[in-house]
Amino acid sequence: MTTAGSPSRTTLLATACLLASSTAFGQATSDPDSHGPGHRYGLRAAPDRSEGTIRIGSYNVLNYFDEVDDPALSGEWDDRDLASSEDQLEALAKAIRELDADVLALQEVESREALIRFRDRYLSDLGYDHVASLDAGYYRGVEQSVLSRIPVTSVSNWPGLSTEDVERRGPGFQPVPDEPITVFQRSPLRVDLRTEDGYEFTLLVVHLKSGGKAHAYRREAEGLKLLELVDAIESEDPGRNVAVLGDFNAKHSYKSMRLLLESGLVDTMQHRATEYSDEDTPLWVTHESGRVIDYILLNRGMYPEVVPGSAFVLGTLYPGDSRHYNWRTDEPPSGHASDHYPIAVEIRPDGPGS
Repeated sequence: MTTAGSPSRTTLLATACLLASSTAFGQATSDPDSHGPGHRYGLRAAPDRSEGTIRIGSYNVLNYFDEVDDPALSGEWDDRDLASSEDQLEALAKAIRELDADVLALQEVESREALIRFRDRYLSDLGYDHVASLDAGYYRGVEQSVLSRIPVTSVSNWPGLSTEDVERRGPGFQPVPDEPITVFQRSPLRVDLRTEDGYEFTLLVVHLKSGGKAHAYRREAEGLKLLELVDAIESEDPGRNVAVLGDFNAKHSYKSMRLLLESGLVDTMQHRATEYSDEDTPLWVTHESGRVIDYILLNRGMYPEVVPGSAFVLGTLYPGDSRHYNWRTDEPPSGHASDHYPIAVEIRPDGPGS
C-alpha cells in the first residue's frame, strides 16, 4: 500500500539521483561487496526542494564532541579524549549542507554549546539561527539536539524518565528480566516551533536504546512511554502537528517500532523497500550495517501535509568492503562522517502534500 507517494515516482527519483555526479560523496559502487570506501547506500545528492515546503531532517552524527574540555565529563568518558576529528567534522558539515533541512534533528551531540561552536565554524551561512539541546541524562554525555531556520518557541525533556509503569499488552514483547532497568537511557527532546506565518509543530527527537534482544525490552518500554508523551501533547493541543524522529535502533519489523506504527504514527518512508530481494533497498538503508533504523514518524494531523515522493536517505562515504569492515571496531577512513546516513522529508504546511 502506498500513501507517502508513488513507488514508481520514488524509484525514478532515487535512480536519477543515484546516477548523478560522481563527485558527490565519492564514487558509486554498484557491487555491495566491492572493495574500498565509496558510495553504497542512499542518494548521491539531495533532491531539489519543492517551493513553499519545510524540509525536516534527522541525522545521528556519531559522538560529536568538541575540543573544549567539559568539567561535567571526566573519567571513563572524559570528553578531552573523545573530540571529533577535523576530518569528520568537515564530512558532517558537507552532509548537512547537502541535506539542506530547514529543521534538523541530531543525535549524539555533546551539548548545546558544542553544537553552537560546530554551527558557527562550519554552517554559519545556512541560517540555523535557532538551536535546541538539553542534557538527556546519559552517562556517555551525548544528547539530542535541533538546528533550525524556524523559530523555536519551547524546549524541554525528561532526564531519567521512568518506564516502570508501562503496560505491555498483547503478544510479541521480549521477556523482562528479574532486575530490569526502567528508565529512558536518553530522554527524548521536545522542541516546539512556529513559522513566521504562524504554522506550529512539535518535534520529539529520540535516540532509543541500542542492542539486540537482551535490550529489546527497554526499547519496547521506551516506545510505550513515547506514545504516552505523544498522547499528552495531543491532549493539551488536539490540533497539534507532531513529528517523532531520530535513531530508533530498530528495524521496521521490531516490536518497539510496531508499537509506534500501530498506534497511529505514520512512517514517512513506509513505501521504502526493506528486503534485500528488492533492488531499491540500498537507497533506503540508514546505517552502514545495512539496517533501516532511522525514521521520521508523523501523527495523523501532520502526515497529510507530506509532499509525495519527497522522503529520502542521503548517502555519505561507506567505509569499505562489507566482508571485512566492522563498523563497531574498525577505524573509518578519511572523509567518513557517521555510521548513520541523514534522512529528510518535506511537508507543505496545512495543506495536502501535492
